[in-house]
Amino acid sequence: MIRRKRTKRGLTLVELLVVVGVASVVAAVMLPGIKSVLTDRKSSQAAIMVRNYIEAARTRAVGRNRSVAVVFERLSSRAGIGPNGVFVSETALPGPARDYPTPDTNFIPYNACVRMSLAEEPLPVSEAMLPAAVTFRVRRPDDGLSPPIPTGFPYVGDDSLMDMHQGSVRESRIFEVTASGNINLAWLVGEYLTNGSQISFGNSSRRFSIVTPRSPTVHGNAGGGTIWFSVMNEKLFDGHTERAKEPYVDLEPDTRFTQFKIYQRPKPVFSQVVQLPRGMCVDLSLSGFGKKMPGQGNLQAEKQPVFDPTGSAMDGFDYRVRFASDWIGNEPRPLEPWQLRPVYIVFSPEGQLSHVWANDRRKLGDGGYQGSLTRIDATQDVFLHVGKIDRVAMPLDPDPSILGRNAYGLRGAIQLGVQNNLTDLSAYVVRLSPSSGAISASPIVSIDTQISILRLNVNNLNFGDMVELSRRGTYNSNVTAQ
Repeated sequence: MIRRKRTKRGLTLVELLVVVGVASVVAAVMLPGIKSVLTDRKSSQAAIMVRNYIEAARTRAVGRNRSVAVVFERLSSRAGIGPNGVFVSETALPGPARDYPTPDTNFIPYNACVRMSLAEEPLPVSEAMLPAAVTFRVRRPDDGLSPPIPTGFPYVGDDSLMDMHQGSVRESRIFEVTASGNINLAWLVGEYLTNGSQISFGNSSRRFSIVTPRSPTVHGNAGGGTIWFSVMNEKLFDGHTERAKEPYVDLEPDTRFTQFKIYQRPKPVFSQVVQLPRGMCVDLSLSGFGKKMPGQGNLQAEKQPVFDPTGSAMDGFDYRVRFASDWIGNEPRPLEPWQLRPVYIVFSPEGQLSHVWANDRRKLGDGGYQGSLTRIDATQDVFLHVGKIDRVAMPLDPDPSILGRNAYGLRGAIQLGVQNNLTDLSAYVVRLSPSSGAISASPIVSIDTQISILRLNVNNLNFGDMVELSRRGTYNSNVTAQ
């Protein structure tokens, strides 16, 4: 018998090239779709992380019976102390702002949040906790009482008792603090009676927000047995979102209080930090409240910038983009990195959305803006836009006389193919409702669809209107239990 020798036959070069070519065609067709699916999945994952983290904070507030805040850290908030002792951001270009005159300077690090943390509000300090009786005496500028309200060192400059929150409105918003016995008041209560804390008197739950001084060291330099502080002038804010829960209350000069509670800002819980998936962020340039406010000036709606070009009227305050850096800065010139703070969303011990701590708004031309935090009552829904960090955009109006973010600039940028999180249909919106307590996440809905359904004229929409349309469509037609 003759055995035939077996031969091994492989692929020829032509066959191999054909296989590689077919595989390349299939990959070219499939990979963009796969990449899109994976990106959408990251968006959904990021939105779920934000929603679940907020839920966890609310649960913690109830479990620990104290206020708990979710801290949304801006990329520019990641800072250290430079060699000259000045705050230096790790992500934003350093100041002074005059060296970076374009409005979009630092826009992404100012408005992108990739890390969230928790903070707890310490128990309030009351008269029962102190070793000596402390008296708070109500004062008003030019009240003629003795001693006169100090206007010299150390209550000067940014620590002045007659700061911008007082202005020309003569309210009783200054307090003279004394104590019984030979007590060092700066040591006893000085660290609590500074910017960012709040105080209530007697059995009232009414809280007044302290605005000056900025630092407790000021009290230490005051000398003598008396220290001073001032709280926010509220007459200008009466009826607006900042103090909507608590009506305006005036105090009579020379009124004295010995019962009080001092509430400090929430303190960080460093063990509770979460980072969003790579490339994703909470876009604070689109985030804010569900509060529609009138436009400003004589500009047509689509040309109205996010900031108030006159710097004067409350009517220009659009709380729908309350957390945006250009809304806070209130003019085209960018802020310096240290002037922007994180956003604190606070839940009460009962688990209710209570209030928000965020930057107060800079007055037009205020070169001494300190970036202090102000307390905003949560009477409206809070909306957080979750999207891609490379789509945190600032579409500017090309008109140099208007130079600012507005609806006209947004539409022009879209036509040029500039991508942003407001029109990216893979982005999400997280909504927190103080009325129902619901915390939900949903993919965004096309603005054009809403404009068509509602038969709106796009020329009559300002930027806040377009942000509101995306939210309205999202939560009228597309709420999901993520």
